[in-house]
Amino acid sequence: MKSTLEKKVNFLMTYALACTVLVVFLMLNSFSPKNNIEHFDEITVKKITVTGEDNLPRMVLSNETRQHPGRMNGKEWKKRQRPSGIIFFNNEGDECGGLIHQTKIKDGKIISGMSFTMDNYKDDQVVQLLNDEYYADGKAFIQRGIKINEFPLGSDIDERNKEIEEINKITDEKERNLKLNELWSKKGAINRLFIGRTKGNSSGLFLSGPDGKPKMMIYVDEKGNPKIQTLNDKGEVKDFIETK
Repeated sequence: MKSTLEKKVNFLMTYALACTVLVVFLMLNSFSPKNNIEHFDEITVKKITVTGEDNLPRMVLSNETRQHPGRMNGKEWKKRQRPSGIIFFNNEGDECGGLIHQTKIKDGKIISGMSFTMDNYKDDQVVQLLNDEYYADGKAFIQRGIKINEFPLGSDIDERNKEIEEINKITDEKERNLKLNELWSKKGAINRLFIGRTKGNSSGLFLSGPDGKPKMMIYVDEKGNPKIQTLNDKGEVKDFIETK
């Protein structure tokens, strides 16, 4: 009887000691600093998400499979295929730019490129540093340079996307395309400036007005001839200077 009682007492003491150690451990860890800093010499990952103190994303570095779908007005967009790279978010948690890159090879055709963009508030890209390459049938179509785009004041990408979804429900292709073009002409981006190499192998400065129509071009054409052109609202050349 005594042996059994001693065993029960020993068990209870051991149990009490274990519980005490566990409680002390939890208490100590609950008061440990939250700003844990780790040091690594090298790390291999498929995705890294940097968040603010509000737990909203600030930057996502990811491969193409795990890339963030985008976020605007407090909501994440539907999962979609996006290139690998870095997506940036402002302090409201809205996507505000990115650095992306990809290469696709199919049927002997090659698409390769890299793009660094900055977005309009509540909308899409307005500043872009671009390298866009396309190779097919022994020919190269390459555009490299800086683009400056412009959206209408107060534009919102979510509102525009909702309108696009409704238009895409139109079964008649001709009517659908007409509606999409009308929407884009009213609420889409227009290019105001391009500096760089065009797909036609000219290089120079290309300026457009607030309506998106070309106004002035200072460039060297594909044959190496320097040119300066100004255009009217109809796209007709007003002044032309060419030096050979």
